[in-house]
Amino acid sequence: MTRRVVLGAGVVGLTTALALQRSGASVTLIDRLAPGSGTSSGNAGIIATSSVHPEALPGLLSSLPSMLLKPDGAVRLRPSFLLKRLPWLLRFLAQARPARAEAASVATSALSKPALRFWDGLLQEVGLPSPFVRRGLLYAYGTPQGFAAALRDNAYRERRTIPFEILSGAEARALEPDLAPSLAGAIYAPEAAHHPWPQTLSDQLFERFLARGGRFHRTSVRAVARSVKGASVQLEGQTLAADQLFICAGAYSATFTGQLGWPVPLVTERGYHILHPEPGIALQRTVLFPELGFAATPMAEGLRLAGTVELASLEAAPDWRRAQGLSRQAARVLPQLQGPGVKPWLGFRPSLPDSLPVLGAAPDAPNQLFFAFGHGHLGLTQAAVSATSLAALAEGERPPLDLHPYRVNRPFPLF
Repeated sequence: MTRRVVLGAGVVGLTTALALQRSGASVTLIDRLAPGSGTSSGNAGIIATSSVHPEALPGLLSSLPSMLLKPDGAVRLRPSFLLKRLPWLLRFLAQARPARAEAASVATSALSKPALRFWDGLLQEVGLPSPFVRRGLLYAYGTPQGFAAALRDNAYRERRTIPFEILSGAEARALEPDLAPSLAGAIYAPEAAHHPWPQTLSDQLFERFLARGGRFHRTSVRAVARSVKGASVQLEGQTLAADQLFICAGAYSATFTGQLGWPVPLVTERGYHILHPEPGIALQRTVLFPELGFAATPMAEGLRLAGTVELASLEAAPDWRRAQGLSRQAARVLPQLQGPGVKPWLGFRPSLPDSLPVLGAAPDAPNQLFFAFGHGHLGLTQAAVSATSLAALAEGERPPLDLHPYRVNRPFPLF
């Protein structure tokens, strides 16, 4: 029996572990945290089938200084990050060239657009009902300038044939009456969805994994190494042998890929959330406010405000002002919101310069070493597509999409 080991029990690791059980293989899942309790627990809960834009779009360089100079702006770059990660930042800026942004959009769409179909297939296979609220996703803009820029960038969705509707402020408020009267306009993506409590999704996936014979080690991984027949995983107190090793460890993945001979320019893009347990408003769907850098999602425990971008190391101390600031920003666009927000949270988005994940097999060990990490803001969205693709590779089958754009050895030019 093939011994398969998956590092990382976030939503990408959980879905991968489940998909790998299809052939009856022995699957072991490893994480130092409880399954799904890390970054996967605190996201905005969106299945963002309409998210086809890379983070680096043409015009980024001219707008970046103004974004970074705002103390409570949507993007913050800590000075220590700039000193240590300047090559990554230069590679990121280089991705804003029109041809590169277009290629990244095509590759992002290939993973995001069919997300719900793949989620439905995986959940049906393991005997779980679909838990997603399918009322679409609303991108709301408070200023005419921001709305005009969004309409220009919406051409990426047009080219990817993503369904959408352009709404006036009044039309958007007809969908969501709690939005501010001053709203300039919105873009509605009807085929997107959200989950009302992401941690429960991970819990259900983990229960099915165990019920299907999976094993879980809650422990830290000290090191990984290649072996003649696959790979070895050194844990605290024991070493596991794997015929096939899958790196799905999110922001921690670069350490393991480096030990396996495949270094990648992965950084931590930190995101925060805060919860309003009795918000006094009733959104029907997730509303994204791109100008302010956050999303408001109605969840089982209240209204979750999630977002912001903070480029800093994994070890840097949290800046809880970023989480508290979400409530202040929300008051501008959801004037009836009641607070204060509670349970501030920090998570780590694994990000590569081109906004694409690393997904596929190692070129020099195509039946032994596999990767699925670096999904940035779209881990929940793209998890089932990624898992299905890796499972096909592991079985020697053709994956459902071309994985060439996500290869571990793809170039990241500096200019």
